[in-house]
Order: sequence, then structure tokens, then C-alpha cells
Amino acid sequence: MAITASPPTVRELHRAPRTVAMSMGFSRYRLSEVNFNRFAILCGPIGQLLFFLFLPASLLLPPVSPSMTASETRDHYLRNETGMKGGISLMVLAGMFWPIFAAGINRQLARIPNVNPTILWAQLGAGSIAGISLMLPSMFFAATIYRLERDPALTQLLSDTAWFVFAMGFPPFIAQDLMITYAILSDNSAEPLFPHWMAWVNTCLTFTYYPALGVHCVKKGAIAWNGALSFWLGAVGFALQIGVLVFFMMKAVAKPDAEEEYGTSVESDESGSA
Repeated sequence: MAITASPPTVRELHRAPRTVAMSMGFSRYRLSEVNFNRFAILCGPIGQLLFFLFLPASLLLPPVSPSMTASETRDHYLRNETGMKGGISLMVLAGMFWPIFAAGINRQLARIPNVNPTILWAQLGAGSIAGISLMLPSMFFAATIYRLERDPALTQLLSDTAWFVFAMGFPPFIAQDLMITYAILSDNSAEPLFPHWMAWVNTCLTFTYYPALGVHCVKKGAIAWNGALSFWLGAVGFALQIGVLVFFMMKAVAKPDAEEEYGTSVESDESGSA
């Protein structure tokens, strides 16, 4: 009678390289994988830093006011053209790091017992799109300063578009964070890989993004793209959220997989009995 093998699960696919390496005694592989996993998690704050460095480099901290006239807007960019060019180059690089960050998160979430594979794919997909959201504003800012000799009204139009993309490109981050939260809360083991309260903190901090949904409705006040709620509160919330996430992800990287702990104990028992 033929025996049909069941297909490997997502978690088994994630662990396959490490399991093979450990069974062959390749300790160097274990070390290099852990280091790369740490690098992948650090790609989050690296991408975030490149994104926000655009602002001081371009002398846009605080951002220009949406209530400025077309001539005032163009004059501002004329005065800061060199800084804008450097800041744009930094921001576009942010999109390179965020998908790696999402992959690093996926590696750790895959270790949660019986985690739904759909959650992992959704987190990875949302994180990849979030990388586009990080670098897309740089292209609109590049178009804004590319021909500053044009009609000031056109420069203002491009500037408005750039700031709308900058402020309103957060939905992929919310989707990514919700998947992370759902995965963490689905861990019903006696000793969860991540504390459940971390998931609630992660979700609550995403609420700081929502005021930016109204930036296209006003030109002054807390909801404007340079306002206290849409810009400053969102920036602080984004920084805190990634800080908490990176801290606990790095702690998870340092913990061995359950299979490794079992394998170590078996090896100890065999050596003792020998």
C-alpha cells in the first residue's frame, strides 16, 4: 500500500534550512542565520530613519504650510534646493529596507505554534507595499524641484501632491501591524513567543495615523499635513511602534526554536547514556 506524505507547512518551510544545518552540525550556519535575522529586524529602523532624515536634510522640519501661496511655496524650494536633492536620495533608499524588515518579522511570526499561514503572507505583502509607500513621496518631491523655473502654480500643485502622498500613505502599515497583532494574539501556548500586551500596544499606536486622513480637507490647524495631529502625533506614534516591535523581535531572535531545544536535550541524554 502506497504511503502519501503530507505537504510541508509554512512553518516547516521556514525552519527547513536551519533544521538541515543543525542536523549536519553546521554551527556556523546557525550563527550566520541569527545575525542575518537581526539585520533584517534592524532594517525597520534603518528605513524609518532614512525616511525621516529627508525632513531636516530638506529643511522641511517643520513641513511647509499648506496655506502658503504659490510664490511662497516655490521660493521655499528655491532656497532649499540643494538640501532637497540630498534628502530625496535618502528617502528613496528607505523603500529598500522595509520589505527586508517585513521578511524578518515573518521569520519570527512563523515560529508561533499553529499560526495561520494567511496571516504570514498578508503581513509580508503589506510590508512590501509599505516599502513603496516610504519611497513614493521622494519621487513627487523630485518632480516638484526638478523645474523650479516653471509657473509657481505648477510647483505648488506638485508640492501639494507630494505632501498628500507623504501624509496619507499609511494604510499598508496598518494592514501590516494588524496582521502582526493577530498573529501574536493567536499564540495560546503556555509561554508565548511575544507577550499579548505588546500586540495591543502595537494596535493602539496605529490610531495615531488616522488624523492624516483629513489632510486634504483643511489648510490650517491640527489636521493639516504640518499639524499637531496629522504630522507630529503620527510621527511619534510611528517611532514608538517600530521601537516596541524591534525590541521584542530582537528578543525573539535570541530564543531558540522549540525543535532546537528538543534536539539539544536529546543529544545531552544520548551523550549521558553513552
